[in-house]
Amino acid sequence: MGIFTKTFLSLTLPVLSIGVFASDADARSNYPANFDLDNYVYKANKAASPFESERTQQINLANEILDGKKGNRRNAHISQPVVASIGPKEMIENIETPWGETWFYTGSFKYSYIHVSEDYDRPVMQEFEFQIYDSQMKPMGTIRDKVSYKVYEDAPRDPATAKPEDIELYGPYHREVAVAKCEITPIITRNFFNRDEKIEIIVGISVQTTYYINNNYNKVYQLGGETIEDKDFEGNTQSYNKLIYEIPMQLGDVYSKIDSNGKEKTYMTFMGDYEPDEDIEIPDGGDEGSDIPSYIPGFWEQYCAYGVDAIVYRGVRDGETEIQPVMTKKFPLCRLPGDMQSTPFIMTLSHNDKPYIVQQYYEDTFYNPYHSPIDDMSMRENNKLVIEIYEENEDGTGFKLSQTTKIPIYLSESFGGNTIIASYFSAGDFRYRDDVNFTDFTDNGKAAFFITKQDYVAGQDDNYIRSYYLYDDNGALKNAIFEKCESHIRMSDIEGFEPQEMFIGTNSMGEYIFHFVDMKSLKEVLNLNYLYQIDPDTEPESLTSNMDRVKDGDSYKYANELRFPIQDEDNNDIARVIWINKDGSYDRTDEINMGTGVLYAQIYIDNSTLNPDYFYKDNTKYNEYMMLVKRGIAGEGAVEEVLVGQASNPDYPKGRIFLTDGPDERGALAKVMTYNHPEQPLLFITKYDKPKDIHSWDIYALPFTSDGDSSVDEIASSATNEGSIAFDGVSIRCEGASIEVFDIRGMKVAKGNGIVNISHLDAGIYIVTANGETLKVQMQ
Repeated sequence: MGIFTKTFLSLTLPVLSIGVFASDADARSNYPANFDLDNYVYKANKAASPFESERTQQINLANEILDGKKGNRRNAHISQPVVASIGPKEMIENIETPWGETWFYTGSFKYSYIHVSEDYDRPVMQEFEFQIYDSQMKPMGTIRDKVSYKVYEDAPRDPATAKPEDIELYGPYHREVAVAKCEITPIITRNFFNRDEKIEIIVGISVQTTYYINNNYNKVYQLGGETIEDKDFEGNTQSYNKLIYEIPMQLGDVYSKIDSNGKEKTYMTFMGDYEPDEDIEIPDGGDEGSDIPSYIPGFWEQYCAYGVDAIVYRGVRDGETEIQPVMTKKFPLCRLPGDMQSTPFIMTLSHNDKPYIVQQYYEDTFYNPYHSPIDDMSMRENNKLVIEIYEENEDGTGFKLSQTTKIPIYLSESFGGNTIIASYFSAGDFRYRDDVNFTDFTDNGKAAFFITKQDYVAGQDDNYIRSYYLYDDNGALKNAIFEKCESHIRMSDIEGFEPQEMFIGTNSMGEYIFHFVDMKSLKEVLNLNYLYQIDPDTEPESLTSNMDRVKDGDSYKYANELRFPIQDEDNNDIARVIWINKDGSYDRTDEINMGTGVLYAQIYIDNSTLNPDYFYKDNTKYNEYMMLVKRGIAGEGAVEEVLVGQASNPDYPKGRIFLTDGPDERGALAKVMTYNHPEQPLLFITKYDKPKDIHSWDIYALPFTSDGDSSVDEIASSATNEGSIAFDGVSIRCEGASIEVFDIRGMKVAKGNGIVNISHLDAGIYIVTANGETLKVQMQ
């Protein structure tokens, strides 16, 4: 459960984010640059927005590689019954539970303000309040508390270097200034911090300081726990939740499950920066008196001496009052794995329902000694990536070392004008925890590893050449899975078939090829040219990397969003999804009518939703698709909407739209999330009011229970201008009747009882149904 937030940063040296107290920012300029501990903050990986997930980001990056943005791609609002609405609140997010559900929370905050200048009053958070909801959006309780700010009275600011206005604003002493981040750490526990069965909520707070660094805190509260009375920042007496625990570090990783006895078992890894207890001597290769112009005294020592301190804790047991550390590990910056910036150096995972801790680091410093950030760097020879695996003791008292694997690392050869200056090695940068495999490649109970090699090319800071390998428990190379990879996308797991990865490479003609590799046999089972030829008499279709595989009877098919939409005779923009059989042969192309004025669209292609009954259950084989659509609207600019529509099919030649939702009085569309609860899938749509900085949520139960429209072809054939329906050019009237209005594509664009005003609709022909009658009307 949980992931590190992993981002690929440009190659420079790491910077420290905590633990070095200098008098001003200039005093920190000698420290290594670009290491950010926030890359390792624990994040939930359930119910994330499908359009903002790590997989989608990977798809978007791969699509850029495949050459460019999508080409030319306002529908009236199509509504569905909302089962719950939440907000307005400053934030709405999700939380994981050990028992496998996803819960949710909203946040709201109170601020005081410091007058900084004529144009700016700095907000200072004084209070936070979080409302917790269970998996079906039932309110479970509230966490509310004040924020306190430390003043370091033993650390006066230096008047010679500090700005006078800063001293005037924040006083003569260094201090904490304002909250930069306040959110619930996305894991719920019951028996980690105590044994009383109340649900425990961790609030993570990051506080800015006049040291130009952030202090991080994890504050623990209980739903239904004790409360205290205290004065708020305005002097009023308020009730607040009692703080039961606090850890001044960042939560980096979590193992949390329900064991075979129905008991919660949780391990949490907290991380912080550390600094050396004493100075470290400069190693050979740099000494005083060096004639290197860029020499910065202390640079190499600081690079080797500073690092990250990781502590793994287990929960409180009967008779105890404190959580207990079961492992402590220090990782120097210069020996962190991978690119030393974003690779997980410690992971907790499960094998045979037993917890394991995996640690990795370079045996020696990755680079040879150098003296400043602008010196030429050289990769150390004869170094190794060390992976240590610790398994839980049988009595659960701690962990013991059960495996050490050392993988030789080496500098890849330069090629084709690409000068490679470093080759980074790591586990966890490919399939994350699944990079540690106990079952498929060894028969001795030891783990084998999927290893990522990232070649850094001189002059290409944002572009690594990545290759993927299998190494056994002895550190021997067993398989070169894929080399010189442009990008890769994980395919969804299908029962009865091996896990699968799609690698993107190029052929000798420079064309992009999709290689599909089964991840147990490590065999390539299919490759497709991204210029997919449906038949020899037509131009090939251009695939995107927005692709997944979907179960189909006893087999599976691939679904791919085609790069270029088309337009129909009415200038409607048509998105297209091509379906390809398991053997690579063409199956069909689905067309989804998006309406007019589409500037950009992105379809959510994922196994979990590409079930014909997921969004609308009508016992047909026709797929519905969810997409984000950005439209150009005259006088309004570009507007982003979410659209759920059924592909064109014999029953509905123009397709059907089940939901469109965009900006309203609560703000612009901000986030779309699907939550695949086994009893009731949910769709969440968030609106964001930017001036007020607040969010509102609409929650829909899936599948939808109403059509959202019907077929205009059938309605129009019987439409007349006679009967009880009246139209005055603005409003449609039919006394005592339910009125529905459809556009020429069959989209339901308005409805009401007795009277419906349609003056907001675009000019055009519309079909009205009421009282068993139909009427064709024209808006001027």
